[in-house]
Parts: sequence; C-alpha cells; structure tokens
Amino acid sequence: MLPTPPRFSSQALIFLLILLVVKAGSLLWLQQLARRSATRVHSYVGDDYPRAWPIPMAGPVLMPLENTRRYMIDGPESNQEWDAAVPGNGMIYLGEQKRKFSISMFHQLRCISHLRKEMFSAQKTGIMKPDSQLNQHCLNYMRQMLFCASDTILDEVLSPVSHPLVVPEFFECKDWSLIYDAVERNQRENRPS
Repeated sequence: MLPTPPRFSSQALIFLLILLVVKAGSLLWLQQLARRSATRVHSYVGDDYPRAWPIPMAGPVLMPLENTRRYMIDGPESNQEWDAAVPGNGMIYLGEQKRKFSISMFHQLRCISHLRKEMFSAQKTGIMKPDSQLNQHCLNYMRQMLFCASDTILDEVLSPVSHPLVVPEFFECKDWSLIYDAVERNQRENRPS
C-alpha cells in the first residue's frame, strides 16, 4: 500500500503560496532590472554613465598561483613588463564625445607600478616621498580596492617568502583576457584625434 502524502495545514499552504509569489515576483523584477540596465543607452556626459563598463564577461578562469621572476621591483625588463600589463595606459573612450575613463583593474596596476618605482627610487637615492599626493592616492586606492574585493580565500602562511606557493594551486578569477581584448578594441576604434 502506498504511503499517504503528508497533509499541510491551510496556514502552511497559504505561507508557501505567498513565498512562491514573492520569489517569482522578485525574480521577474531582477530580470527586468537587468534588461533595463543592459539596454539603457548612456550619453557619457556628466553623471550619465554606468558604474561598470557593460562588456560581455565569460565565466571564471583558473589562474595558477606561483612565484615568478617577472614583475620585479627593478630588473632589466621590469619597466617594460609593468608597462605592457596596462595597454594604452588602461584608458577607454566612451560615448559620442569619446569621454576618457580608466578601467579599475588597470588603475590598480598603474598604482602598483608607481609604488614599485618609488620604492626603487628611494632605495637607490635614499630619498623617500611618503607625502607625495600620487603615493598617497595609490596607497589609499589600493586599500579601498582590497576592501571592495573582500576575498576570503584562505592563504597558507609560508615562511620564508622564497618558498613556492603550494596551496591553493589555482585561483578562480574573472577572465581578464576579455577585458584586455575589449580595451584594445576600444582604443583602436575610439582614440580621439
């Protein structure tokens, strides 16, 4: 004999029905909001621009986490490596007026490179410029971006620093190659004359 299905009280059924209606309504609202923001055309004049550049982004990619001999503070190719990490200074041009914007990812890389150059210069000349406006800006900007990312991935503490990084072997990251492609395309097509 088949078991009798459980009986729900009328209050439980009403609660479930309300929950389903609220859930369906919120999903429809979120879909409409996403459609509206994706199809909205911005003038890129004054405050009329999106918070993030609306370019298609694919799913995450795995990035190997490893110590590298590249991107050093100073070395024969350090400046070229750091400069190559930021195509066209990371600037893009949007709207009919070709308004210039910086991509946050490239802003961060420029700040790291600037602080790297300042460290090397201070080491070489013995002159530190801790109160430089650009130094203060970069340090504060990087602090804010780290808080914004709020990454909770656990990193194993290894000592000394020269140990190879072992855990985790890979990080799941946004596909930055799509950002590079979009920035380079934008720079080719929209660089103001």
